[in-house]
Amino acid sequence: MPFQSQTLAKLRRLLAYLPRRRHRQLVVVMVAAFFQGVVDVFLVALLARLVGLLAGNNLQDKIPGIKVFGGALLDQAGWIIGLLILVFWLTSGVRFGVSLMQSLLSAEIWNDLVNRVYLTLMRQKYEFFVGSKSKGIALQFNRIFDNVSTGVIAPLITSAGSLISILALLVGIIIVLGLKAFVVFSLMVISYAIASRIITPYLRLATKQRIRYKKRISIILNESIGSMREVQLYGAELHFASKFSRDGGIAKRYDRIGRLLPDIPRLVIEPAGITILFAVFVGPALFQGNVSSFQEILPEISALLIALLRISAPLQALFRGVNRLRGGLPQIQEALDLLDLNADRLLLDSSGVPSPSGLIPQRFIQLKGVSFCFSQSEAGVIHNIDLTIPSGSRIAFVGKTGSGKTTLAHLILGLYQPSAGTLCIDGIPVTDQELPAWQANCSFVPQSVRLTSGSVRDNVAFGQDSEVIDDDRVWSSLEAAQFDDVVAGMPYGLYTMVGEDGAKLSGGQRQRLALARAFYRDAKVLVLDEATSALDNKTEQDVMQALDIVGRRCTTVVIAHRLSTVKKCDRIYEIENGRIVANGTFAELCDRSESFREMTLFEAT
Repeated sequence: MPFQSQTLAKLRRLLAYLPRRRHRQLVVVMVAAFFQGVVDVFLVALLARLVGLLAGNNLQDKIPGIKVFGGALLDQAGWIIGLLILVFWLTSGVRFGVSLMQSLLSAEIWNDLVNRVYLTLMRQKYEFFVGSKSKGIALQFNRIFDNVSTGVIAPLITSAGSLISILALLVGIIIVLGLKAFVVFSLMVISYAIASRIITPYLRLATKQRIRYKKRISIILNESIGSMREVQLYGAELHFASKFSRDGGIAKRYDRIGRLLPDIPRLVIEPAGITILFAVFVGPALFQGNVSSFQEILPEISALLIALLRISAPLQALFRGVNRLRGGLPQIQEALDLLDLNADRLLLDSSGVPSPSGLIPQRFIQLKGVSFCFSQSEAGVIHNIDLTIPSGSRIAFVGKTGSGKTTLAHLILGLYQPSAGTLCIDGIPVTDQELPAWQANCSFVPQSVRLTSGSVRDNVAFGQDSEVIDDDRVWSSLEAAQFDDVVAGMPYGLYTMVGEDGAKLSGGQRQRLALARAFYRDAKVLVLDEATSALDNKTEQDVMQALDIVGRRCTTVVIAHRLSTVKKCDRIYEIENGRIVANGTFAELCDRSESFREMTLFEAT
């Protein structure tokens, strides 16, 4: 496949996502690389002049400034040697400066791309995070952009800078040494290009295979650690260890091949360059058998040898970078897949989003003719639901697992967008622009709680910076969740770390902490999805009593299999196959619904 049509097109798309200041910085780096090439030309000219001076055959002065040194031979040599020392130091400083600028720019570009994608992910609709695709993105996010940084951005900047340096050096050398120098360097570049062209398909294959097997390693690692209970019970440790070792060995083998292949052109060009140099310059003089002819070309040979040494590093960097870019096509595509995501969801501080106070329900919350399916190819989950929830009331959804209770709650919270029908507040449909303001009034406590790895305080005041957290309010929320005594007995109180995803807490403690988080938010709509399932009966009773006090300040939706949890609800809706099949108070449903009576009898036994 042509390099032009694939790699360059994708690189242009990748660079188009960068802010303008990065483009300006790229220009600055290119100018610095050009200056590096100019300094190299000056160095080569000085060395050639010194060799010619000592050999008694000066190189023709074609660079302004070289012919100003007069006087005796030793005086001229002294001046040139002094300049050489100065220029060598200058060259090293310029090279270090260019490398530093390239490294810093590469890091800044990585930061730009990662921040852009992360913010875009945060602005995806909730449905995006329900499927397996989002889990893959979460697992591979850092890997993708680390690979892009080291395998695309860094070699791109290095290659561009090396190309500028090479062109500056070539132009200068050709001006000084003429057509023969042009022939030598042209043949050398052609040799390099041929060698590079030969290895490119193998490099691309090695890169694809390395990425493939590293993905497999990551999957094995996550599956085995995430299923450690089953792994140990089934004695599957060696099975997973064998798979990990096998795929890891293959990945490292392709990694070594990918690192070795770009060095092959350099192994070709160095002997090829020397061969071409002596064939073009030294060969004719030797055939003539004239020592004076050899002395005449000595400054040119020395200049070309030095130029070959100076140009070999940027030439190697150029072709190594180009080969890494060719091999990095899959990495670029993975990054572009993330960068191309549309920011479908507005944020609370986005332009045009109203204040949350304007979306507080004063009379009721409604679902009008709402249906929902996860994709057009899938069967519907919710079917033509009409539901009115009075403000300040407590309602419940009951039904079998998979009946659509949680999905219905997600539709009320605006996490899912109806396939048909509308969500209304006080009879007015909630628009996409109003959705962030509506969700700012809502809290959700799930059965499976996700906690951050910070402190108790951080988890209760989820999403708030430390300096704005109200500790009195945190303690009040913990008290309402029947968790304040436990936290008070912890080693560091509110500042006790809970571990990754609350690993240091029991299941009941995790749920009470999640309840405290909801109470702290002081939401106007509170959805409890099996939120007390991990609590013992006494603690659940205490929490529900707290809800009688706290919950009456808001509209509460309770989802529960334990019917004792919903007895005090104002209205209970029985859900079956995505439809409301019965509704009423607890007593009314016991009279009207046979399936509800069966649930109560089953729980009683």
